[in-house]
Amino acid sequence: MAQQKKMNFSTGTGIAQYPWLTKPDFAFDSNGQYKVNLKVPANDAKALMDEIRGIAKAEFGDKAGSARMPWKTDADTGEIVIITKSKFKPKIVDSAGHMIRDDQTPPIYGGSTLKLAGTIYPYKQAGNVGVSLQLAGVQIIELVSEAQGGGSVNFAPVDGGFVAANDNPAADEASEGEGGSYNF
Repeated sequence: MAQQKKMNFSTGTGIAQYPWLTKPDFAFDSNGQYKVNLKVPANDAKALMDEIRGIAKAEFGDKAGSARMPWKTDADTGEIVIITKSKFKPKIVDSAGHMIRDDQTPPIYGGSTLKLAGTIYPYKQAGNVGVSLQLAGVQIIELVSEAQGGGSVNFAPVDGGFVAANDNPAADEASEGEGGSYNF
């Protein structure tokens, strides 16, 4: 494998999926990983995808066609989901480009609008070749709170429908072990 100089990348704006940016995810890596997928329109991702394909061709030659790439296509929308990760905590900046201190960084939930930057890293591992995007920086364009994107369920009110009473003493007694209704 030819020694390639480090190539940096940056994305346009996209929507965050499964962000682990303020603390590492230990689910599949005992050392922890900072990571986020970024969903962007296909035409906005084209230049980055072409650059990565060019790096793969330079690094792997004929094997570039079978190299693992750091994106997938959303089957429903046709948008590109860019996959990034790092063992190091990324630098986080606000929409004006000002660095946010670690102790001041808000939780970043899925649905937030972000831009990403880092290093393009071609690799050979266990007979596989591919390119990964090593995350180094995140710019928060629009922050989604937990209530907006952190797994909550939201429905618009329906006039004339069922409304639970939160001050129903009979339901409170029933929920203490006799079965019956639940008061949310």
